[in-house]
Amino acid sequence: MEKNLQTVSFQLANQWYDSVIDLKSVYTSVHAGAKNYGSSANQLVNEMFANFLELAFQKKVDLTNTLLITDYGCGQSKASNVLAEVLANNAEKIASLMEKGVGINEILQDLSQEIKNADSAEVTEIIPRVTKYRHIIVQRYDIGIPEYSIKPVNKADVVFCNDVLEHIPEHELPDFLTGLQEAGKYIFASISLRDAVNYMAIPESMLWEKAQKVDAPSGIVLTKDVSGAYIFSLHVSVLPQSRWQEILGSQWTLLPAQDYTAVSAMNFAPSAKYQAEKRDLIAQVGFADFIPFPTKMGTRYEQDPILWRRTALMQPQKHIQKLNVLEGYPESAFKAKEKQESLEFLSFIGAKISQKEDGSWELGDLPEFLDKLAELEKLSKAGNKTDEAVKAAATKIIRQGL
Repeated sequence: MEKNLQTVSFQLANQWYDSVIDLKSVYTSVHAGAKNYGSSANQLVNEMFANFLELAFQKKVDLTNTLLITDYGCGQSKASNVLAEVLANNAEKIASLMEKGVGINEILQDLSQEIKNADSAEVTEIIPRVTKYRHIIVQRYDIGIPEYSIKPVNKADVVFCNDVLEHIPEHELPDFLTGLQEAGKYIFASISLRDAVNYMAIPESMLWEKAQKVDAPSGIVLTKDVSGAYIFSLHVSVLPQSRWQEILGSQWTLLPAQDYTAVSAMNFAPSAKYQAEKRDLIAQVGFADFIPFPTKMGTRYEQDPILWRRTALMQPQKHIQKLNVLEGYPESAFKAKEKQESLEFLSFIGAKISQKEDGSWELGDLPEFLDKLAELEKLSKAGNKTDEAVKAAATKIIRQGL
């Protein structure tokens, strides 16, 4: 992101205005004010391991030789460091298992406790920009965090770019991708396909500073929330998978991701075996749900009604996306369970859904359901015996979000 600018549009008294927001300033502000912002990739550690091991199986990297990993747009995630630490400590063991024909999922199962231990270790200070684990080095780059804002000079063997591309304005994506491809030889990117849960309330003073009258909006249209604040979504490029394939080009392969509202992209061709193993892996470790059910009691949603409303409104679309991803999975207990939970949720809120001839699911009429969601937590904990069916449904739905 070189220019770091995003055009936004807003309306006042039937007049449209365009203004410009400096995204670098936005992300620096968000990172400074939110301790865990940008740490979503922590939930993707197993998927990142599988990606890395596929490179090793294809002999594109040698786990026992010096390796350089760049976490590009890493935010506050420790995932690449967890990956490097466990790989470095087990490089010879993993290489031996691979020589014996042991598959990716079996290797991950063997390493599961060590991965869990490294992943659960508390990070009390900011992770160093460059860290060495025996023969594996991790360097971090993120324009929104001053300590990581120096662009790496050394080209990496492997680059991870998790939940970054959707934060780049579409018109700047070609330049950003050029920089990303120059950063390393093999690249993995997790790209979100939906709106961001997190938001920024834009002060009107920031909008008016560069505002210009226009006949029609030309940027991201800002709307006022019930609080009266202009809300800026932190995902500025919410695009379908087909559009991402066009932008990335034919040399990139896009696959289902552990985050079912995202796509996993890589700049090389993965094997058919890997694609099947990855589905099996996700079935074993479960989907990563980045739009949690917004229970209020004792959570950040209790103090942030705007965030609660945004998260609640995303639930139906989240479940439709999950149903569509599941259509590509073989029949299994995992598929049946996940499908049943999503269908039950959509039925509970009264959503009209349909399945098209190609098997994809579509969201139709959606009644007002926020009041119903707001009561679910109370219903599940109140011990109200007057409607056992409602209480049972509430308990099941809430359990998914706790």
